[in-house]
Amino acid sequence: MDWAQRFQEFVERKTAAAVTARIPGYVTLESHGKTLGLNAIGNAWTNQQFDGPFFESSASDPDLPAINTIFVRSADGNTGTANPMELGGGLGDKHLIYEGLSSVHADAIVTGASTIRGEQMVMAIWHPELVSLRASLGLPRYPAQVVATRSGDLDIESALLYNVPELRVFILTNSAGAKSLKPHLKERPWIQVLSAGRKSDVIAGLQVLRAEHGIARASSIGGRTLTTQLIDEGVVQDIYLTTSPKIGGEPGTPFYTGGRPLPTRLSVRKAGRDEEAAVVFEHFVLTRA
Repeated sequence: MDWAQRFQEFVERKTAAAVTARIPGYVTLESHGKTLGLNAIGNAWTNQQFDGPFFESSASDPDLPAINTIFVRSADGNTGTANPMELGGGLGDKHLIYEGLSSVHADAIVTGASTIRGEQMVMAIWHPELVSLRASLGLPRYPAQVVATRSGDLDIESALLYNVPELRVFILTNSAGAKSLKPHLKERPWIQVLSAGRKSDVIAGLQVLRAEHGIARASSIGGRTLTTQLIDEGVVQDIYLTTSPKIGGEPGTPFYTGGRPLPTRLSVRKAGRDEEAAVVFEHFVLTRA
């Protein structure tokens, strides 16, 4: 299998989709990022599309990356779906935020194994204006790909993500998962397995990524289970949430499934423009309880 060709074709498809998409953009309803002392990122194109800078928190723990999480949800609060576009977040959410500003400054994108199982994907940004912004921030073209798994049951032989030498791939797992992955790694030296021992410990893996691999900022797109774990461990700082006007998704699938109220402060609230005028984007900063 010619993985290099497949990757090139994938990049061309994703880039073409981002460039040709109509992105209506956003209009600001509330903005408190400067008051909260957050960092602003953007360039002329993103500032116009997003109606101002995109805000993010500084790392609150020197031993961990600064971490954000991003979701789109239906009007009735559901995030579970086989096709996120069906939730109705729109092309602005997909190309400007989800595959854009939320990870343009990230050293790594983190996901859970179940989120990407069976998918042919690479977690990155694609619009040339965002690629240019990322380069201006001194970052490599592709963020490190970080996958969390307890079992080690990954599509190593068949998934694009694990077969592209240009990518840095880290797998966070336990000793059993590391053992099951070992036969696949000899021919893939760009994949590094970080085992926390007998018990899975994503936080320990993130600490290793920060201390030994220079991962200072990460974006988590890892589904509700991983997100809830990271929030409950107190390591998520920014929540980027797009709410659609459509009812749908799998019933009873909020982005956070923990048992406590989330202590948050609103940084930004924006509405979509034109045909996406009923879409609402919000950035919440998580504060420690």
